[in-house]
Amino acid sequence: MPGLILFGILIMLPIALTLIYSFFKISFLTNDFHFIGTKNFYKLLHKKDFYNSLQIVLLLTFIAVIASNVIGIIFAKLLNHENKIFIILRVLIFTPFILSPIVVGYTFSSILTDNGILNQFLNNLSIEHNISWLGDPKYALISISIALCWQLIAFCTVIYLACLKNIPTELEDAVKIDGASGLKKFIHLDWPFLAPALTINTVVILISSFKLYDRVLALTGGGPGRSTETISMLIIRTAFNENRVGFASSMSLILLIISGVTTFAALIYLGKREISI
Repeated sequence: MPGLILFGILIMLPIALTLIYSFFKISFLTNDFHFIGTKNFYKLLHKKDFYNSLQIVLLLTFIAVIASNVIGIIFAKLLNHENKIFIILRVLIFTPFILSPIVVGYTFSSILTDNGILNQFLNNLSIEHNISWLGDPKYALISISIALCWQLIAFCTVIYLACLKNIPTELEDAVKIDGASGLKKFIHLDWPFLAPALTINTVVILISSFKLYDRVLALTGGGPGRSTETISMLIIRTAFNENRVGFASSMSLILLIISGVTTFAALIYLGKREISI
């Protein structure tokens, strides 16, 4: 019962308030509450900023799902050894995930500024110079996706490693006797056993990407020209800068539905290929 009460207060109550607020025109400055029905949702259908933010989030989510899973599997295969050096490397590679997203954002901001470490490194190599990684829209999204994937790859690697460790040694020996190695071994032995890890990693990446806020705030602040403004940033700006709490609540509710439906679909689709070990 105490757990249910705590869950209700911290989780269900805010969701219920968001649902209620989405049907009102609210100003916290004047404490005005006017019931307007579904007008907030109707306005949302014609708000270009929302579609722009949704497109940005979907693009970042797609990049994060593909890059984090692929690189995570590669790292897991490379670190799947019992040598002490590899044990230390496994600990180190998980370190980025335990860092605060805002810390990661400011760290990459110092690297990717016009006079940052990356541009100085490129200047020394005489490759290209004065690239505005955070000020140019075509590079800003790439910079954010790199910072996002950097943390998520660490999580994916550890989960994939755990699944690789659970592969029975009898099957490993049988594969060696049959002469399968390299890509064949991965496709017919490793990949089926990695199915649960793929499901977990994909769901975590989806949730992390849809609510992306901290890293973008530290890196670009949603700029330049709102070209990197995520839905979470748009909700915060609408609620607190524009004092349109009801409208922001309707966006939050739509984001919750999109995130929930996408995550549920991923669980159903990926769950079908999981095997019983």
